[in-house]
Amino acid sequence: MKTSFFIIALVLLSSKLGAQENTQYSATIELNTVHQEEAVCRLSFTVQARKAVDKLILETVLFDTRGAVKMLTLFDFNGLPAQKMRVRQFDIPETKCENIGRVLFNGIDRCEGPACDDFMLNFGSRLSTLEVLG
Repeated sequence: MKTSFFIIALVLLSSKLGAQENTQYSATIELNTVHQEEAVCRLSFTVQARKAVDKLILETVLFDTRGAVKMLTLFDFNGLPAQKMRVRQFDIPETKCENIGRVLFNGIDRCEGPACDDFMLNFGSRLSTLEVLG
């Protein structure tokens, strides 16, 4: 699979995020790999929270390479322990990875736990074709 076809856009949830340092974020979510598994596109993310979170679900929008909305879905990151990295994978059925143009985290659908007050996310990617919008 060629990752050069990807323009993965992860959008910040708050305008404050761009101006603050990483230590101010509640959690960092990084797109680590994109892998084709037969008819499924698997997106793998690493996640690290500063404080434990009981449950984190993000509203996620997938766009095709022309910029049209392909799918609106929820990515359930489950519980996140404090200061420990976790890997979460999401399978997009009936989808070729090369046909995904952008991934947008539209907002927090659900956050449970004391760390969720004023919860701020930082997004990144290990893929060189990442475009971060704010």
